[in-house]
Amino acid sequence: MLCLSLSQTLLRWILPPSPKPLSISGDDNNTASGVFAPELLDQIIDHLHNDRRTLLRLGLTSRQTLIRSRFHLFCELEFKKDHDGDRQFSMFLALVEAPWTSFTNAVESLHIKELFYRRGFKYLPNRNFPRILANLPNLKTLRLTSVYWPFIPPHIREFFLQTNIMDLQLDSVDFTNRPDKTDIVEIFVRFHSSIKSITLYNLQFYDEPIPNLTQHSLTFRRPIHLTTLDTFSLLIFKDVWDPLHTNDLDITVESFHVRWVPMTWNERTAYLPFISRFLRLVGPSLRHIFIKLSDPYPAMCKQIFQYFAI
Repeated sequence: MLCLSLSQTLLRWILPPSPKPLSISGDDNNTASGVFAPELLDQIIDHLHNDRRTLLRLGLTSRQTLIRSRFHLFCELEFKKDHDGDRQFSMFLALVEAPWTSFTNAVESLHIKELFYRRGFKYLPNRNFPRILANLPNLKTLRLTSVYWPFIPPHIREFFLQTNIMDLQLDSVDFTNRPDKTDIVEIFVRFHSSIKSITLYNLQFYDEPIPNLTQHSLTFRRPIHLTTLDTFSLLIFKDVWDPLHTNDLDITVESFHVRWVPMTWNERTAYLPFISRFLRLVGPSLRHIFIKLSDPYPAMCKQIFQYFAI
């Protein structure tokens, strides 16, 4: 009740009473100009960025407050399994597909976490994805977390691949049991050229040999900026990102996570020198190195640390 009272008081103070009722449609003729400059009103709304209830009320007050409130309400959207995420994400696509949609101009980031596992739930296949993409003109970041790539419906995967984003984040994405093992190649080939930064963390190929990407080496020769990279994910690219085999790699890395990978002796002999060469290559661009000391392989730590001198 206190929050509601403060919100109403704040609105009356900023937007003084008008003889005509305020219109939810945003009619400027029915909106008082207020006692503050628009820039100050924006600062007040920014200060309330975590107060969802007040932002919703401000969005119904006038067009002047609607746009800024929407930015904080819809800038970053997250769809999670434990919040009925599949149904919510499907409803979101339906809203974005509508020709009258306007709130989507505020959407800058989509985070999809643990979706596409739910049995019995089916995403409608007849979505108008060109319209959906057109209605998300300011989408800059796509983050996929704990997603099994083969379970993503083909038309949803196509939507992801066509998004005009600048930042792609793949965290714990599983590519296991894909016969051709070229999904990771498809990602680098198909994702939009507008991408400026990529996160590759804990990419997974359980119970399968690490794929050999040599025949696709040209795909990985383009300039690549990695915001985050870890040991698991790096090993997937052992055949295309080894400075020993090419001298034209243009790769920068901001944060590298040293996470010990269970290996046979022969694998350690082959892979650890590659990791060392790669770290020497990207060393000038590194800002952070994180080492997970809790991994249960203390007897092998000395050997791996010898290779991490950059």
